Formats: sequence, C-alpha cells, structure tokens
Amino acid sequence: MIKTHADVLVAGGGVSGVAAAVAAARQGARTCLVEGAGFLGGIGYSGLLRHICGLYLNGDTMPVETINKGIAEEVVSLLNKLYPDNKVKKIGRVYVLPYSREDLRSVFDSLLNAESKLQVLSNTTVVLVKITDEEITGITVENSEGKYDIVPGVVIDCTGNGEVSTLAGADFDISLPEELQLAGYVLRIKGIKDYDETLQIKVPFYLAEASEKKVLSFYLRFSTLSPGDAPDEGYLKISVVVADGPEGRQRAITDALSVHRYLADRLEQFKDSYIAGTSQAVMQREGRRIRGEYTLTEDDILSARKFSDGIVKNSWPIEIWDRNKGTIYKYVPKDDYYEIPIGCLKVKGFKNLLCAGRCISVSREALGSTRVMGTCISLGEQAGMAAANKIKHGNYLLSENKI
Repeated sequence: MIKTHADVLVAGGGVSGVAAAVAAARQGARTCLVEGAGFLGGIGYSGLLRHICGLYLNGDTMPVETINKGIAEEVVSLLNKLYPDNKVKKIGRVYVLPYSREDLRSVFDSLLNAESKLQVLSNTTVVLVKITDEEITGITVENSEGKYDIVPGVVIDCTGNGEVSTLAGADFDISLPEELQLAGYVLRIKGIKDYDETLQIKVPFYLAEASEKKVLSFYLRFSTLSPGDAPDEGYLKISVVVADGPEGRQRAITDALSVHRYLADRLEQFKDSYIAGTSQAVMQREGRRIRGEYTLTEDDILSARKFSDGIVKNSWPIEIWDRNKGTIYKYVPKDDYYEIPIGCLKVKGFKNLLCAGRCISVSREALGSTRVMGTCISLGEQAGMAAANKIKHGNYLLSENKI
C-alpha cells in the first residue's frame, strides 16, 4: 500500500473544506484535500441554492463589506468579477449574496489551482483512522485505484457529519431521529405562467391544504417557492424527512414529484410547468456535532457574546426547521454579532484533530446559526490557518489570528 505524508489533511471538499485547504496551503503547509464526490463545493454546488447566507452584519444599513475578512471576502470579490451586476440582497431581516453554482465552482477552482502545495483527491473517502496516544497517526483513504495511507500532521474534519472524527472515536451529540430538523430538496421549475409574488403565498397555502386533507405528508406544507432568473422560472424548496444516502434521495424525489403534481393539478400558473433540474443530494440541516473544548450555545448567540479566543464573527439568526412548526427564527441583536471561539473547532481528547463547517461543537439551537455557507467558509479558513500554525509553531492560535 502506498504511504504518503501531509502536514495538513482536510477531509471533505465542501465550502469549509475548500477554504481550510487553501488557507493551510497558503501558510506553506503541504496539504491534501480528500473529497468523496466528483466535485467540490458540497451543498453550495450540488444543492441548487441561490444565496450565500452568513456573509454580512444584519441591521438597518445595507452592508458594503463582509463581516469576516479573508477568503470569505475574496470569494465575494471573485463572484462579483464573474457577475458584475450582482448585488447584496435583503430578505426579511437578513442580507444574502445571490450566486450561481457554476460561478462558485469556478471561484473555488481558481483558489485551489493557485496553491502549489495543495493536492486534491476527488472521489476518495476516508475509510480508517489510526490513533496513538490521543493523536491521529494514520489515515487510510480509498478510491477506484485502491487504498492509500496518509500520515498527517493535523487533520481537519470538514465532512459535515463528522465522519472522520467518528471513525477516530471522538464523542458527539446528535438529536433524536424524531427531533432532527427538516432537510431540504430543491426543484428548478420552468414553464410557470405569469409568475408574481402572490405565487409565493399560494404555494404554501395549497400545500397546507393538501397536508390537512392527508393528500401529502404533513411536513411538505413547509415547502417554499422563490423566483428564478427567467420570468417563467421558480425554485421550489421541498421540506423532507429523509436519511442520507441513495434511499433518502429517492424518497425526497418521490415527495418532490408529488408536490409538483399537486400544484400542477390545482394552480393554473403551474399547469404547464415542468421540472428542469433538481438538487444532486438532500440538504441535511442537522447531523453529528463533534464535542470540542467549548460548546457554543443559544445564549452565546442571542447575547452576542465575544470570546478572548474568538476566530469567526457571525450575525446570522438561529434558524430551526421544526418538523411540526416550520421555520423558527431567533435573532442576534441588530447591528451586532457573536464570536465563535477556537475551542469549538478543537476536538476534545485529540492533539491534532480539528472540525470546521456544520459539525463543530455547538448546541442543537446554535447549529441553526453556525451552519450557513458564509460562516462555514470562514470556519474552514480559520481551521486551515490554525492547523498550519500547529505545524510551524506548535500552537493552533497565534495572537495575530484573533479577530
């Protein structure tokens, strides 16, 4: 079996993993990014999402800069170069950045290709983790060509569900199956007639009616419609209750087809519409939360708490997709933000294991705020910098990295 060395091994090539790998390589660390899919960007690419959330301070004033500098700011600048007419948009009480997934992929490719010390292994998964004295001393990965052993200096788990940390034996928290938040599955609908804002009210109304009549599953009433780029286009985000994997996606597809068929039968504007595209995967909003040296709480967020070792700022509200009540929002004080400390990334009981992205150490409620893309980009960047610091200086956090 082939054995190689990497200063920093990043598992998972979603938005946090890409940022982590780029940041570590920029610090001079020999970095290996391992991704199980054949593409990078995770849900940011595969989910048919339309907006990047968590990039800006939320208040009365339209933001002109990102709340976190670094790669998040760089990604926004590069996206704006690809689409100069792109503008920050206010939805309700929050600000978001519209984007296209192909532009995001192009930006990520440009960032990754610029790093000579970075190796990307797509269609590759971590299958074994070797531990010695609370330290990861070996990672076995597998792809179509076979298995490889990688000896890492520091490992960053950006898999979303804490897959590598779990293989290593780290403790984690996870909600009971019946309490897990609703997942999302997006349909791109074309052929909608006379699309107007009232349609965004009619769709949930008709779906609520269908669920009350038990024609559709109860949770489908929490599905939403948003406009697309063309006059006849809309994006239907279906709320589903499914597990990860092919069977879960098939269930989501079945639910989605039922919703579209119901709307086409009852709404004149949907009568001649058709499904022009779907998410490549179900978007899980909740999974394992790996226990770290600190666990961020709802109180930390709603009180806009700052930390002496804070590394990422966030102003995004707590957003819970409840199975029985729909979406519940709890807001950070206006024009303020809370900080995420490095302790949420340092996996408890391990000397060289960090988490970034959705699986960091937070409570169930806090996850409703920290999981959004803009925040995950900055979490990944800070994890990459911390890992490189650990390799070069023996410490994760240097004084100049404090925000």
